[in-house]
Amino acid sequence: MPAPIAEKLHALIITGQLSAEHDPKVSQLLRRVLESTGRFQVKVTEEFRGATAETLAPYDLAILNYDGDFPTGIPPHPAIALGELAERALLEFVRAGKGIIFNHSAIWSTPWPEEFHRVMGGWCDITKGSRKNPILDFPVKISNTTHPITTGLASWNTVQEDLFAAIVWHPEAKVEVLASCFDDLEGYRHIQPHAAYIIPKSGPETMREVNQDQAVAWTHRYGDGRVFVITIGHGVDTIRRPGFVGLFCRAAEWAAAGKVTIPPPDLTGENRRRAWPYYTPISIVEYSAMVP
Repeated sequence: MPAPIAEKLHALIITGQLSAEHDPKVSQLLRRVLESTGRFQVKVTEEFRGATAETLAPYDLAILNYDGDFPTGIPPHPAIALGELAERALLEFVRAGKGIIFNHSAIWSTPWPEEFHRVMGGWCDITKGSRKNPILDFPVKISNTTHPITTGLASWNTVQEDLFAAIVWHPEAKVEVLASCFDDLEGYRHIQPHAAYIIPKSGPETMREVNQDQAVAWTHRYGDGRVFVITIGHGVDTIRRPGFVGLFCRAAEWAAAGKVTIPPPDLTGENRRRAWPYYTPISIVEYSAMVP
């Protein structure tokens, strides 16, 4: 007798305002990744301002792929916030026991009120030393192998990615760090200045927490809700890595339902021929015939 099919979890990806270096396809890629598991039904909205508790009522999980188009250019401009009504709806949604994911640049402080920092547990603030290491490809180490999200996951490498360093931790945060990357001092040498990595006149070796492991994925709690924060996921090629697919899907299920039933992607044996996102049985050859 076949095993019963788990009830679908409903997720809403909130996007619409992203700084110019971010690929607008990312939200749809994340939607496809989640729906490929058979566990999720996902919608994407590019306009969440004005949203209310009624807007979020059908969902188990909110995913913020949103940074308010934070200022990285010249002249700088203020980030576009979601607005008090939508922000309050999200806070109440999580506090009441639902799930939320802060994806990649959503962890920068610019568009969010202070209470969102409490939700995340940790965030990036350029005025407090947070930065981007200029290196693009680096190992992701699974630093907690006993959490339900990461059990069975192996370390892997990013592709054309952002490594954010010097996270600012909320004084009341009780996070569980799941994955980390090394903020290599050598990555900051012989580079051009950029808003994401401001090197002090005293030299890169004086930067806070340089040459140390940096948290890139962690869990937190807010009220009765579950929070997952992941700082990597900038590049579409990183999102295509099996390690990212497994981590993101399992974290989404944990945040939405409080448990993990989705296995890591299985690419052993004949499964090595599976096309991204690996959870569906379609082969690379079949996929290539479908996509020009």
